[in-house]
Amino acid sequence: MLADYQLQGGEHVRAVENYIRGLSKDSLMNYARFNLSSAYNMLGKNNEALQVLKDVAAIDPGNERVYYKLGLLYFEMGNVDAAIASFQQGVERKAANVSLYYNYGLVLQQEGKLIDAEKILKKGYAIDPLATNINYALAYFYFKQGRRNDAIVHAMVLHQRDPRNPDYQSLFRALGIL
Repeated sequence: MLADYQLQGGEHVRAVENYIRGLSKDSLMNYARFNLSSAYNMLGKNNEALQVLKDVAAIDPGNERVYYKLGLLYFEMGNVDAAIASFQQGVERKAANVSLYYNYGLVLQQEGKLIDAEKILKKGYAIDPLATNINYALAYFYFKQGRRNDAIVHAMVLHQRDPRNPDYQSLFRALGIL
């Protein structure tokens, strides 16, 4: 779809126009709705982006991806309660997207809901125990909780997967892995 190339090329206004045109011909193209929402978001039109995602949820309520996207957008808009509710809907649908659990866990940590955050991050870990974002979140979470041994378990995964990543270096040093 031409709009996809326009979106990737930074031509967000033209992408919006072409996604709308494409959706007028085939209203069931949810991937186009996701990209339309992204284009609106990149233009700073978050209310329009939100409406598009709500449309996807109404058309395809079983689509777990929409709840991840809604959670991110609500969080960006400063509506933490709606973000949490959206992420939770994705979890209830047994989403396979590790990034949903990662972002949900970070939001819960930020809100001081540490027990819930750990549970959510562990669910993400169960889906993909090698996912670096989940392992980093868990390693850092455990480190901050004073649970050094638990932190080391997850930091070792990071060290094995990407030992030179500068984002991990301070954690490695703090845990004595380097």
